[in-house]
Amino acid sequence: MLNGQSGIRSRWRRILADRDRGSSTVEAVITIPVIVVFTLLVIQFALMWNARHTAQAAAQLAARSAATYESTAGIGQADAEEYLSRTAPNLLSGRSVQVNRGGDAVTVTVAASVPSVIPFFSFTVDEQASAPIEAFQVSE
Repeated sequence: MLNGQSGIRSRWRRILADRDRGSSTVEAVITIPVIVVFTLLVIQFALMWNARHTAQAAAQLAARSAATYESTAGIGQADAEEYLSRTAPNLLSGRSVQVNRGGDAVTVTVAASVPSVIPFFSFTVDEQASAPIEAFQVSE
């Protein structure tokens, strides 16, 4: 009986002496999801940054194109659509390009959805550009 109790005591001493047992598993359970979420956030930020700049470039191109002498809003819209399909065919889905050619200025709005790598979230971009309309004036 004495031998049995000393065996239990020595087992408890070993367990109490080895308190770090399993700590690396707990650390991994905590840090790996944090690293994965941080990586997804960085990727989503890069996608949004690229999408915003691509949409802005398309809006500026359409505004320049529609603002030229004797141009139309349809020409600007076609140029923006062609630019978007050439440079980012899969980045901006559900895109719409609206060109409003007023009396003295052209305003272009590009709106689209951005792919999401973060579950349960959706992201959109809405960029706008304007330019003065070129006009031929006769000097007197």
